[in-house]
Amino acid sequence: MRKLFLTIAAFALVFMSAAVPSAAAEPVSVLCTGTNVIKYSPGVTYEERTVQISGQDDATACVDVFAPAQALSFVAPFSGTFTTSCASLFTGGTGTQTLIWNTGETSRWSWTMHFSTNLNGQLVSIADGPITSGRYAGAELRQVVTVTTLDQTACSSDNGLQETGGPSNWVFTS
Repeated sequence: MRKLFLTIAAFALVFMSAAVPSAAAEPVSVLCTGTNVIKYSPGVTYEERTVQISGQDDATACVDVFAPAQALSFVAPFSGTFTTSCASLFTGGTGTQTLIWNTGETSRWSWTMHFSTNLNGQLVSIADGPITSGRYAGAELRQVVTVTTLDQTACSSDNGLQETGGPSNWVFTS
């Protein structure tokens, strides 16, 4: 009788746990490396003016810790218009971006960017924010770009600073 009771209790426990959905989302831990390039037109000078930006983030190698055998990468083209100068170009901002994965899925994220310098004195762009829809929705994303193509002397030229970019890393976590 005791054995029958334990069998029924075990069955009920398994049945009930399968019927109740988990409140927690699946864990996310994805690391990506790649590049970031931003083009400015007209070039940015010390005189404040409206510029068009266009560029692309390329994450060429991503590892999902929970699915390491799956080869992942994404591209994230972007464009926009803003008023800036070389004196205010790196003050930060907010925006949204769509990541297009090699699997055909997308991730939409809403970011806030700020700038810092690293130990070598290089400018570092850091963007943080949530993935609001698509693959990894609900996760947090941090992108860190080490700006290696910053020619500040171009700010004083007639053509201005026309491009910035450098190596980039992305970390998705939940």
